[in-house]
Amino acid sequence: MRTLLVAALALSACALAMSEAQSEDAEKTIVFDTGSLVARAEPLVIGVGVHFGIGGDFNYVADKTAERLKELGVDSYRDDLAWPAFEQPGSVKGAYQPRQLFDFMAVAGLRPLLILGHGNERVKDGNPPLTEEGRRAFADFAARAASATRHFDPIYEIWNEWNVQAGFNPPWLIGAGVPSDKRAAAHYAALANVAVPAVRKVAPDQTVLSGAVGADQDWQWTKAIVDDGAVRKASALSVHLYNHCDPDETKRTATEMIDRLSRLQDRLSKDGGPKPVYVTEFGWPTARKPCVISQQAAADNISQFLLWSAATPWMKGAWVYQLKDQGRDPDEMEFNFGLYDYDYAPKPAACAVREATRLVKGGKAFRLERPFPDMFVLHIAGEGGQHLVAWTTGAGKPGTLTLGKTEGASARPLCGSEAPRNAGALTLGPEPVVIDLPAAETTDVTVGMAGRP
Repeated sequence: MRTLLVAALALSACALAMSEAQSEDAEKTIVFDTGSLVARAEPLVIGVGVHFGIGGDFNYVADKTAERLKELGVDSYRDDLAWPAFEQPGSVKGAYQPRQLFDFMAVAGLRPLLILGHGNERVKDGNPPLTEEGRRAFADFAARAASATRHFDPIYEIWNEWNVQAGFNPPWLIGAGVPSDKRAAAHYAALANVAVPAVRKVAPDQTVLSGAVGADQDWQWTKAIVDDGAVRKASALSVHLYNHCDPDETKRTATEMIDRLSRLQDRLSKDGGPKPVYVTEFGWPTARKPCVISQQAAADNISQFLLWSAATPWMKGAWVYQLKDQGRDPDEMEFNFGLYDYDYAPKPAACAVREATRLVKGGKAFRLERPFPDMFVLHIAGEGGQHLVAWTTGAGKPGTLTLGKTEGASARPLCGSEAPRNAGALTLGPEPVVIDLPAAETTDVTVGMAGRP
């Protein structure tokens, strides 16, 4: 009986696998028309992380950084306005610290996202602020920091990855945490509930984000801070997304992040409409070890995530971590997140961000289709004309796309020197393919997806 049961289960699994493969191999036709495009209420904010606000010899140079940000065409940069740095002993009134950050803000010409955080050992109960007195002191700092910076039109964010602070009793926190754990959701919510109103009092028109959530299994900690009111007085929730060390290498993709973020939105909107979310850190390091991501894979992932974000109305902003590498050691993972190398030379991801940003900024309305789990087709229309942008996830899973009417249409890779070609039958891979369309009301495409190997 047991042998028969195992055989039956094996046959059933085989039939299911064949069914799924056939489903993936099947072709589908999608009709894109201008009437189905959805205009965003406000443009997606695209930003990049930099490091002027905290210590460390990271070779961040103000004029070079400003030039690279301009090249990328992004809207914003994200940096730390650290509590202990802002309150350095002997600071002259009006000469705000850290000087390097304030000097950069004066020349950057873009909107900063300022992280108000870091424990302050010079303040009673300030490292970290877990007591009422400590929280009151942090809120006072947050208000003064907002007053000193509001003329830069910043976005403010309360703390950074409270739930994964290295000094808060590792290993990883799973779930909301208990009161004895400094990383517990209740402690962060209590801080946000006093800090957000303090910032709003002096900068009422600025965007204030709460959360800055680090790695969070099944979004349990995030759900707890939301339930405790941490986002109620803020403009929106902010979260961070990484997967470069996922044990399953097939999940080190933008698609995994998209699916994970969509599950969070399902939780947030369970009792109402979609809730706004900002992803203030995401990216892939290109170190040689221990978690290997090629430079091209990092570029493809970043562009995919930005393009998806533009077509997702509840996604309000996305900041790539980070502009440049922090060091030259190719085997130090934390050193190798940059779009540029340590000396500001571009990696493939720099082009990916620049070109994806150009497409997004040129678009006014979007429609995203996902005909197969590992294929995305995006329709963009705006001042830059009409485009289809298509890609598949990961290596070894090519897709096909055939345009119904090819007259006047041309196709090109998102980056690279390849000349535009006829947009007939196209093979799709992880690097997005851009199809420039003639002015037309309706375009139909037929897509196919190879089965999983």
